[in-house]
Formats: sequence, C-alpha cells, structure tokens
Amino acid sequence: MKHTPKFIALALILVLTACALTACSGNKAEASETILTFADSASINTIQSLNGKKVKLTGYMATLSPLSGEYIYLMNLPYQSCPFCIPNTQQLANTMAVYAPSGKKFTYTDQPIVITGRMETGNFSDEYGYEYNYRIVDASYQTVDLSSVSEEYALYQNLASDGVTADINAMFDYLMFMCNWTEYQGSYTDENGERIAYYLYAGDVENLLQDDGPYGYASYASEDYFPGLIKRVQAISSTKLTDLTNIISAAQALEQEARAELDNGNYTYDETTDKFTLTNADALYNKFQDVYGQFSTWLTKYQL
Repeated sequence: MKHTPKFIALALILVLTACALTACSGNKAEASETILTFADSASINTIQSLNGKKVKLTGYMATLSPLSGEYIYLMNLPYQSCPFCIPNTQQLANTMAVYAPSGKKFTYTDQPIVITGRMETGNFSDEYGYEYNYRIVDASYQTVDLSSVSEEYALYQNLASDGVTADINAMFDYLMFMCNWTEYQGSYTDENGERIAYYLYAGDVENLLQDDGPYGYASYASEDYFPGLIKRVQAISSTKLTDLTNIISAAQALEQEARAELDNGNYTYDETTDKFTLTNADALYNKFQDVYGQFSTWLTKYQL
C-alpha cells in the first residue's frame, strides 16, 4: 500500500465537515422544494438552513454505491467510482450521499436521475467509513429525459467514459505527496510481529519515485505523465477543455518545483522526532490548495 500521511486518512471526514459539497441555487421547483446544483457554492450554514426541507438534485449514481441499495452516492459525472476521493483539502467536492426511505431500496442505473428528498444535517457515517455532516434522506428518483439536456452532455459523457477525471484525482494524490512527503509514514513489522511506523526519509521518496510497481510513483514521475494527461483531454475536445489542460499544466509546474525542493535538499531533520521538515512546506501546501481548488471548481461546473 502507498505510504499515506495520517491526515490524509482523515480527509474523508474533513472534506465533508469543513465544506459544502452541494449548494442552494436559490431556484424553487415548487414553494416547498429547493433545487440544488453541484456547481453552486455555499457555506455549511446554507446547507444547515435547509435541514428538514425538501430538495432536488440531478446527477448520477456512483458505481461504488452500495449493493444493498439502501443509499447511493450521487455525483455530477457518470461512471465515477470514487466519491469524496480527493486529497487533504477543504475544497468543494462533487458528491452527495442520498438515502432511500426506511425499508426501501434504490435500483442502480447509469442514467442521469433527479433525486427528490429531505435534507438532513448531523454527524453520519456509513459502511464504507465515509463521514459527513449532511445527506438527503427519504429520497426517490426519476430518470432524466436526455432529449431535454444541453449539448454539453456529450462532452462530459465523453470525459466520464474516458476516465480522465478519476486519473486527474490520482494525479493530485501524487502531487500532494510531492508537496508534503515529510508528513507521510511508512511501516514495517519487527521480529515480534508488531507494526512499527516511521516518517519517510528523502531516500524513501527517491525510491518511491523510481518504483514502477503497484505502490510506487514511477509512472507519475515520468517525463511524459503530465503531457499524456493533457493529450487525453485534448483528444476529447481541443477547444472546450482548455481550462482543464491549464490546470494540469499548473499541477505539472508545481510538481517540478516540489521535485527541485527534494533534489536541492531544502529540508531539515529533527533527530529527536526522527522526522524531516520541508523548508518551504507552507508555500508548497498553499500552492497545492490553489491548483486543487481550481480543479474542484472546474469539476463541479458540469450539471444537468
């Protein structure tokens, strides 16, 4: 398994605790219904103001949605399998947990759907270990008539079927590692069978960057990795996705900066804690947050 920092393990909690995944657009389908969109931006206070109220949201069932059908993860793009799958960030995500009424179940569909249900706020967790502060409950859904959607549907249908958005999420996981590797931990089992954790050394990072196995980063660190992502996006549309290719280019520039910090030894070592600290840790982390914020904003622009 890849070396993962302690705080990354908390990302599933933090991203849903600290920020709104969806927001109130201010439009009313009826006097008693509030239409939500993934692209709208609001504070958690806005979501909390909808507690107990009827809402509508259009999206797709994530393929990772539980087989039991008791609840689903609703996302704004089809064929996505990683709800809340983003690095340690407080930026907007494109997922909403939606629960069927007690005793009823959802039947999976890959068609776009309109969810109608009641917003519920609180502290919730599910069988996958995700934790969140709000969800839609007592929900039902209807499939969307695709003849009524915009021409952009074909564009993001192609994006989704290519899988490039999921791969860009994986890219950001790698980018977070490069910008914050001193907070990651490895482990080994000693002669007594106990798991011993340790913070990574610079040499460990170099080894991971050269490791072409399933848990290494060699494919990400190769010279053609970022250009390859850009080519995939341009193959979908050479004119309508320049905002996404610009984000990938910005991520590549940050990766090169982080690699230079590693190569130049811009870190210090504390013998007491046996831990390294990046000299420019705050600057790198803030730059990561900025470029990932651009991606999360882009991600939520697609809405039926």
